Amino acid sequence: MRPLLSLIIFSLSVTNALAGGGAEPPFSLAATLRLIWGLLIVLGALLVVYALAKKKLSFLTGDGGKGAIAIIEMRHLMPRKSLCLVKVRDQEYLLGLGNDQINLIAVINPPDTKDFVATLATAESDNHDNTHDSVL
Repeated sequence: MRPLLSLIIFSLSVTNALAGGGAEPPFSLAATLRLIWGLLIVLGALLVVYALAKKKLSFLTGDGGKGAIAIIEMRHLMPRKSLCLVKVRDQEYLLGLGNDQINLIAVINPPDTKDFVATLATAESDNHDNTHDSVL
């Protein structure tokens, strides 16, 4: 807090000296509020630029998700032990991560990707076959 107050007092005195010396007293409320307002604007602009860069530029986020390997989810179980679900070329793997080792726990097959209409037709035909057999 003390360095910030020193910076404000120093910048007020420099501003006062550059403005002609006698325009405002060095500790006026208006000058202090102008300085704080300017600092808030600059800080806000920096945060906006950082957020845009993090979201849009690939050098801050790795490869931008264009690689063949993607970490889908990671769950920490204990200190230095976790589970990791990894997708490699449309195949999912569940990995166990330990201190110095990585173990393959399971290969997860992708779910059946039929559309809803095909699934409904299959279920309807199975249901129709079952009711027809029970009648006979």
